[in-house]
Amino acid sequence: MIEKFFGTKHRIYYHILFWLAYILFYTIFWGSYEGNNYFDETLQLLFLLPWKLIPTYITLYYLMPKYLYPKRTTMYIVLSIILAVSMGLMDRYMNWKYLYHWFNPENEYWKDPLWYLPKVINSMLSVYTPVFVAMAIKLQRFYYKKEQINKDLEKEKIETELKFLKAQIHPHFLFNTLNSIYSLSLEKSSKTPDAVLGLSKFLDYMLYDCNDRLISVEKEWEELMNLVALEQLRYGDKLTISTKFENDNVESFIPPLLLLPFVENAFKHGADTLLEDSYINIHLKSDNKQLWFTVENSKAPNEESEELDGDKNIGLKNVKRRLALFFPDKHHLQIHEEPNRFLITLEIDLSGINSQAAYGQNN
Repeated sequence: MIEKFFGTKHRIYYHILFWLAYILFYTIFWGSYEGNNYFDETLQLLFLLPWKLIPTYITLYYLMPKYLYPKRTTMYIVLSIILAVSMGLMDRYMNWKYLYHWFNPENEYWKDPLWYLPKVINSMLSVYTPVFVAMAIKLQRFYYKKEQINKDLEKEKIETELKFLKAQIHPHFLFNTLNSIYSLSLEKSSKTPDAVLGLSKFLDYMLYDCNDRLISVEKEWEELMNLVALEQLRYGDKLTISTKFENDNVESFIPPLLLLPFVENAFKHGADTLLEDSYINIHLKSDNKQLWFTVENSKAPNEESEELDGDKNIGLKNVKRRLALFFPDKHHLQIHEEPNRFLITLEIDLSGINSQAAYGQNN
């Protein structure tokens, strides 16, 4: 029954320690004030303890949950005042009726009227001192837990959104690649089986390797090159592709499929049949603290511009959101669109995310 009211056994111990500390503090304080009479002071505190316990637990387990937390402040104040006055009067009565006769008969404190206002106010303050301390502790714990819950909910929301964004990349990539394979099949190209095999390898990567929260930059680059090889089967000599990867022999980590939309976008604009010298340049450099990624591609002068956040630009729109969620204030993305070229530059501070990976937070 006690555990049902207070909660865990640890919480019961905290309550016991709280009241022991209260008794010890006032025993030492008033006992030394009254001529080192600690024993009598302890007896008086124990005799009056019920009038401290009652308002404390009514406040903690009824008034605060029912009125203070739901922000019914007026009712909380009114009921607290009624409780304070009633408990203060009870404490005053017990002092006046019993303790003055038992412990201080020579002072004749009982000759003051029972309703003597200064004494009543003193009793109210005495009663509510532990109430205020207990309230302060409980409010601090309440707002700390509330903050932790909000953080957990926000983290869960971000993780859910990231999973949704990553899931959107799969059908988007699949749609584009199937279009490429369909074009090869219409041409009855001998490259069609290789394209199907390349797609199979890439889907295997998406279905299994991408379940990790983070992957190495080297692995991401490897899959980007698989994508390049897959697309190059379609375009052949019509498209010049230049790639460069520098990792300084340090294993760095990023979210999977983070760079894929930029390369997809490059093939979308750079491999234009209207251009005689179509090209795509991809450069990735990383160390333990920074990542630099650039993608430059040719663009037909008469090609219509598309907004980064446009409905058709699902890949770039998603990657921008993923960057904001994974690297808030730790990345810099620039997109330059000129009449004859399209350039994307991305810089990411990897120091924080590499620390997560180092401590095994990759799931």
